[in-house]
Amino acid sequence: MIRGGLHSGRRAERRRAMTLIELIVVMGLMATVLALSAPALSRFTIARKLDDEARRMLALTRYGRSEAVSRGVPMELWIDLEQNAYGLRPQSGYGSAESRPPVEFRISDGLTLEIAEQKRNTKTPGAILFWPDGAIDEDSLPRVTLRDDRDGGWRRIALADSGLEYALETTDER
Repeated sequence: MIRGGLHSGRRAERRRAMTLIELIVVMGLMATVLALSAPALSRFTIARKLDDEARRMLALTRYGRSEAVSRGVPMELWIDLEQNAYGLRPQSGYGSAESRPPVEFRISDGLTLEIAEQKRNTKTPGAILFWPDGAIDEDSLPRVTLRDDRDGGWRRIALADSGLEYALETTDER
């Protein structure tokens, strides 16, 4: 009687375990779901890069204005289209302010920078200049566009109507 009890316990254990066929079916279902969701996840990460880069540049405009006021030195947010980079530094000629290293960022792969045309006699081509009184130089870029090369999406950082800060413009046209 004891023997039958042990033997029937083993059968119960076998019934609870998965067979090889069940495991293969489950793996096949998981692979199918992953294959169907991968393109959507890919588009999500691409859009996320664009949003993150635009927010970082917008934050740098706010930081640049704050630094100009706190240091008492004009700060320049420069944009290098060839290197696909941008950054913040004190305007040249203010020696004591150049003791801190400048801030520099490179644009993520697949994204490009575009700048609005400026006046021809501008003092700071391809830049936004923040004055120590909190004002933005009238010759500064009115807008900077980040474009996704893969799907054409864009985010634009543009001078607000007040003329005292930049704001983020977006589109969902993809």
